[in-house]
Amino acid sequence: MKRTPLRARLVCLAPVLLLASGTAAAESFALGAKAGTTGLGVEASWAVLERVNLRAGYYTFDYGTDLEEEGVEYDGDLRLRNAALFADWHPFAGRFRITVGGIDTGNEFRGSAEDSLDIGENTYDAAVDATVGWSGFAPYLGVGFGNAVGAGHWSFSMDLGVMFTGSPDVTLNGTVNDPTLEAQFQDDLALEQERVQAELDDAKYYPVLSLGVAYRF
Repeated sequence: MKRTPLRARLVCLAPVLLLASGTAAAESFALGAKAGTTGLGVEASWAVLERVNLRAGYYTFDYGTDLEEEGVEYDGDLRLRNAALFADWHPFAGRFRITVGGIDTGNEFRGSAEDSLDIGENTYDAAVDATVGWSGFAPYLGVGFGNAVGAGHWSFSMDLGVMFTGSPDVTLNGTVNDPTLEAQFQDDLALEQERVQAELDDAKYYPVLSLGVAYRF
């Protein structure tokens, strides 16, 4: 069965949750903007219980960066794509909150390197494309300050937490300028991909720090 992306489910689920939460939720609805390590995005918040709010958001950002592995420097871009659904619990009925939820993440680095490259134990005049990506559902746990559907129309927020992303997938593809070295180069490149994958296997957690502003309607 084909899995429906979380971002699509959020779009369908948000109106249902709003209706289910009744008049109180309709009167306690807020829209906001957020900037942080998951990207720049928008959030919708609404009250469902006296001390519990729901938040749905989508965050994205692209920026150029370099990744160096064993002397090979890949020039590329980091692309952030994250759709989230959170439940905020305000245990003291104030601004402090404990947040649990899930994020459909599609964060990915894509880069390339060329000319004289050290691949494995050999040096090649070659070009290599690298992709390091995290995708799928990532549980989230964090704390924060702010209540978008609390008193007053304007509010500010801060969140600190972690996404449990699991290990990234690493892919290396390349070509060598000397055709006589193609077989050896591809063997070395496959071993290099395995080495980089093993090195990044512990990168299972993604820190989240964000600041936001919201307006309650």
